[in-house]
Amino acid sequence: MIDEHTLKNSFRAIKADILEIQGELMNIKQEQARILVDVDIMKSVRKDKTKNVVKPRRSTYVASKEGKKFHVDTCAYAQNIKPRSKIKFKSKTTALNQGYKACNCVK
Repeated sequence: MIDEHTLKNSFRAIKADILEIQGELMNIKQEQARILVDVDIMKSVRKDKTKNVVKPRRSTYVASKEGKKFHVDTCAYAQNIKPRSKIKFKSKTTALNQGYKACNCVK
C-alpha cells in the first residue's frame, strides 16, 4: 500500500508537470500569433510590390520632316518639333531604314 506522503509527492509532481506544459502551450500560442502577424505583413508587402510594378514604357521615336536625325520622344530636341512636321516611328530600325540618323539620346 502507498503511504500518504508518497501520494502527495506524486500529485505535486503531476501538478508541476501540468503547469510546465501549460506554460509551454502559452509560449507556443504567442509564437503562433507572432508568426501569423509576420505572414500577414509579408502578404501585404508582396501585394504592394505587385501592385506597383511599372512596366517599362516602350520608346517611340520621332523626327522632323525637314530634319536628318530621329530622337526618343522624351528628348529635348524632340519636344521642340512642331506637331505638323513631326513623324513618329515605332522602332529605331524603321527610322534608320527611312534615312534618318540617330540622335545621341537614342541608345
